[in-house]
Amino acid sequence: MSKKAAAEKKTSTTAKEKTELVDSISEATYDGTADWQFLLLVLISIAIALLLLLPKIYLRNSIYYQSRAIDRLETQYGALLEENKLLKRKVEGLKVKNQILDTIF
Repeated sequence: MSKKAAAEKKTSTTAKEKTELVDSISEATYDGTADWQFLLLVLISIAIALLLLLPKIYLRNSIYYQSRAIDRLETQYGALLEENKLLKRKVEGLKVKNQILDTIF
């Protein structure tokens, strides 16, 4: 009988532990009473994050587009410098040709 009593005691202890575990889990679960507070906290957190990040995003985009415009202007400037050199050579050639023609006539 001692084995049977020990087995019953063991099963009752196991059943007690199970009920205690279920009770502790049910106490720890979320009951849904503070949904609006959590939602408000999340919305405030998102608003603060946006207030901190939007100016940075705006400035980075502005800098990017300005640098693209500057790069385009520098490319045009380089092309105009080369065209200016070419035109100066043509003008020099025409001056030389004009001086030669003036001496002939």
